[in-house]
Formats: sequence, C-alpha cells, structure tokens
Amino acid sequence: MKKNIWISIILVLGLAGCNTDTQSVNEVKSISLDTVAAETKPSNWYIRLVAEDPVRKMRTGSTQLGELDTDDNISKHTLQSLSPFGGTYLDIVFVDPAGVAPGEYKTSFHHYQENTEESWRFTVKTDDSNARITLTWYGLYILDPYIDNEKRTRYHEHRSMNNPLLKHMKLVDTVSGKEMPVILNGKAQVYTFTMDGMNERTFQWIVQTEEVNVTDMGGSYIFLDGKNVQKDTLQEQKSVTESKKERFDLSRPPMSSGG
Repeated sequence: MKKNIWISIILVLGLAGCNTDTQSVNEVKSISLDTVAAETKPSNWYIRLVAEDPVRKMRTGSTQLGELDTDDNISKHTLQSLSPFGGTYLDIVFVDPAGVAPGEYKTSFHHYQENTEESWRFTVKTDDSNARITLTWYGLYILDPYIDNEKRTRYHEHRSMNNPLLKHMKLVDTVSGKEMPVILNGKAQVYTFTMDGMNERTFQWIVQTEEVNVTDMGGSYIFLDGKNVQKDTLQEQKSVTESKKERFDLSRPPMSSGG
C-alpha cells in the first residue's frame, strides 16, 4: 500500500514538473518572437537584373544596380561592359551613366541619400530584333561594410525578400509606358516584352520615397509566370549567398583601399 502511495506521489510531482517546464519554454518562445526587430531600409544594397531569351536559351544576370553610403561609389564601384564576343548576344547595360566617361557599364551604384527618389536607366540589348525577352531581378542583397586586416573596405552580404525598401521599387518600360511593382506578395515579378524590330530596349528602375501603389498603376503592368527564369534565379541566389570568396567578382561591389 505504501509502495503504491509513493509511486502516485512521484507521478504527480513528475507531471507537475513537466507542466512547469513546458510553460517556461512557451514563455521564452513568446518573448523571443516579440523582441525580433523589424527590418529597416538599408543604406548599402544592390540587386541583379536578369534577362532571358527562352527560345534561344540565352540568359544574362550579372548587371547590378544599388546604393552605397560612400563618397567613392562611382569611381571605385563602376565596371565597364565588355563588347559581345560574337554576333549572337543578350546583355543588360547602363549607357552613359552620370559621373563616368561615356560608354556602357555593368554596374551602377548611386551615393545613398536618405528619403530621396533614385532612378537607374538601363538598356536590354540583343542581336535578335524580333526576340521575346523576359526581364526580372534577384536580391535584395544588403551589404554590411567592414575593414579587413589590410585596411580595405569589404562587404558581408545577405539576401532579404522582406525588406521594406522593395515595396518602394518599380520597373518602367520607357517604350510602352507600362509600370510594374518589382515585388508582389513576396515574389519577384517577371516582365515580358518583344523587341519590336529594335536591338535595344530601355527601362527605368525607380526607388520611390513612398510605397508603390499597385492600384494607381491601373493594370498597366504585366505579370507572367516565368517559372524557368525564377527556377534559375533561385539557384543563383543560393550560390551567391553561400559564396564567401575573398576575391572580386560580379556578385558584390569591389573592395576599395583604405587611406
């Protein structure tokens, strides 16, 4: 009889202890969730522009635009474009951007200024004047600057699709006048157009001071599935995010020397 009583007491204490522990864990989880800070708009960031000709299976995705909170963003972070190696090509370039010698460039970094509208004008080029092209982007890559052992400015980067800055961005087709929010319901949007007998087509990427109002666009934008483009985009996003190489490539702004 006494044995049964002791067993009952142990079971009761054990269950009470379990309940107490579970409550503590829930409380800790609740606190950690409540204290997670919301993302703020960054002062150092970039995105990549991606164009694809699905019929000819051609694709380009190395063109960058963004902002840096440095005074030498133009001189140190602007890369000139190379001429096509052959007669067949698809490319995205910035033509004669401000602050540099006339020409075509693969990167365009503006100097960060808080609460100002920014605009980048870029050109999609192809040898096929009848091509049907899809245009999208990947990022947003947020850059955290640091100084390495040799006093050079480097950048840690991480990708965010939840940053509030994305809701301030839109794509403008300067030929048709159509506008498109670059993100909708957390997904990068894909714009499809035809070259209409031209070898070049110009667009604008705009960062507004206020959020893009989809309703005000009056349905002038075009949303397409773009599954193949998005699949390739996700693969490259993963590759860039996991890469921690200490050398310059088009996945990040180049380093600048200190002093």
